Amino acid sequence: MNPGDAQLRAQSELQSGESLYWTGTADPRRLALTALPASIFGIPFAGFALFWITQAYHATSAMSKSSNNAFTNGFKLFPIFGLPFLFVGLGVILAPLWAFLKGSNTVYAVTNQRVMVITGGGNRSVKSLTPADIVSIAHRERPDGSGDILIVTNAITRSNNNLVSPVKVALCGIPNVKQVVQQVIQLHTQRPAA
Repeated sequence: MNPGDAQLRAQSELQSGESLYWTGTADPRRLALTALPASIFGIPFAGFALFWITQAYHATSAMSKSSNNAFTNGFKLFPIFGLPFLFVGLGVILAPLWAFLKGSNTVYAVTNQRVMVITGGGNRSVKSLTPADIVSIAHRERPDGSGDILIVTNAITRSNNNLVSPVKVALCGIPNVKQVVQQVIQLHTQRPAA
């Protein structure tokens, strides 16, 4: 996506009285790299599922050849139960591809009222962070001046065992990270006093 399209997409999401300070696009390659560890985990998962399916197929076909009755014929469907695990494993292996495709349609914007993460092409979703939502801001800069910004919000997620963790929003692959992080910090300082 070119910078002009990103700016048009961000401008289409502005509310009245809101002015745009900065727009940029995600670097799909950086997003794909962040998904690489999950992809590595998917290889043995999918491999085991494929091994299980083939072994179940050989076992059930040998059973049906030795005795041809209704009970053993029912086991012919047994290898199919491994397909969901194989599909999950393949989905995890392809996580960098999904992240790349999502990143190629992601626009970041900083306005005078919020930080926006706009994802999707035809069906868009917009994640907005107001100054009151932002708890802390961290950034990582690479030697070429590009980098990533991590915004910790006051929203929390709960897991089944009642672990609470703050929601983090990442802006990945920003070409001029210092300039953008200064604008996000400036927005954060606009937080009304409690």
